[in-house]
Amino acid sequence: MNTRVRHTAYVSQFASTRDVDALPAEAEGYPPSGLHEVLVNYLGFPFWDTLTFPVLPWREAGEFNVIRVDRISTQDATGIGRLGPFRLKGAAFDQFAAFLSRPYRENDYLLGRLHAVDRLIDIVCDAAGPDAQNRGAVAALKRNAILRILDVEEPHLSTCKKMITELRAAREAN
Repeated sequence: MNTRVRHTAYVSQFASTRDVDALPAEAEGYPPSGLHEVLVNYLGFPFWDTLTFPVLPWREAGEFNVIRVDRISTQDATGIGRLGPFRLKGAAFDQFAAFLSRPYRENDYLLGRLHAVDRLIDIVCDAAGPDAQNRGAVAALKRNAILRILDVEEPHLSTCKKMITELRAAREAN
């Protein structure tokens, strides 16, 4: 019978906390590194608990770390919407239309890149704080990012030539 099977059978026989306390003392056949980990964590828990438990009532905020979630969605990327009525075409057929049509796929791919760069710039500027935001600089950054994406994608998206031309004209007008 190997150590793991013997240990599982032994643990299932525990009836009280006193039996669990006896386990590290009777741990024969464990590898030394595993036994060391068990002892450090088992014996160290009361010290860790004593140090951290009194601190918890002092925290009124609830969480130790703030977790911010930023979504990259066409609904949140407002910059492209100001350029004109460019819409995702793959939304038809229960969000499956782009699978059936190359022009729809290329349209949605390009709009996805443009919406993503718009949102990512907004997210970075938001993280920098209100003091670091200059509306003119942010608008110029978005304009340059959009124009670079259009430059890179134009040779590859043969069915989006008209849309790229319209986006360029709308971007220059803003």
